[in-house]
Amino acid sequence: MKIQTGEKVINYIKKKIKDSHKIVAVLGIEMLVEGGGYDLDSNIENYRVEEEYGFSPEDMLATSFYNAKVEKFYRFYKKEILGMDIHSTLAYDVLLKLQNQGKLSAVISQNFHGLPQNVNLKHVIDLNGNLNNNKCPRCNKEFDLQYIKKSDGIPLCDCCKVAVRPGIRLLGERVDAELMTEAAVACEAADVLLILGKNMYNDRLEYNSAPEHEQLKILFSKDEFVNNKKVDFVIRDDICEFLPLIID
Repeated sequence: MKIQTGEKVINYIKKKIKDSHKIVAVLGIEMLVEGGGYDLDSNIENYRVEEEYGFSPEDMLATSFYNAKVEKFYRFYKKEILGMDIHSTLAYDVLLKLQNQGKLSAVISQNFHGLPQNVNLKHVIDLNGNLNNNKCPRCNKEFDLQYIKKSDGIPLCDCCKVAVRPGIRLLGERVDAELMTEAAVACEAADVLLILGKNMYNDRLEYNSAPEHEQLKILFSKDEFVNNKKVDFVIRDDICEFLPLIID
């Protein structure tokens, strides 16, 4: 696929990356899609899901839906969320290389699928939880992803026999305040901020830099209507094709 971004912009970003010491990557839905997932917030997926389940993804990923219709929630959750086969891409290879160079100070994941297998990024902040961290709401016993997948219908705590609570943040729940603070501090300290796709949640993560240093903000988005004045560049190219161009 031909790169849309001009060579002048690519070279400018490449120089900034080379001179940087603290790069923060914010993983959005585009990273998930390029890794084999799909965007449940898109019109096509919204329509498909509503046709199959009678509710939109947004409806079913809400706290109120989980509390009132836990069986339907888990039917959707296990097939549509846990059923995504996520793999690594060249974009993750670039992040690992930046980490090895000592430049990557934090990765903020806005997706709840976590990182693909064998992607060993160190400082990862899971703003919206993680599929692997499931708990019994009564005794707090923890259950891994495989326990949820292999359960028949609603996954029940093997001690309390109540529904295991999924480890993701459902719509309507607040972001963990400590995680939000940690993410905001990381963004503030960064000299380069790579915003790798949109966020399906409205978590109000502010991409602000401290006034004493410059910060380059780059947003990756295929949405032609996105023109964020708070960032320096909006990149329309595939993340996995663009990122290898800006690193030595």
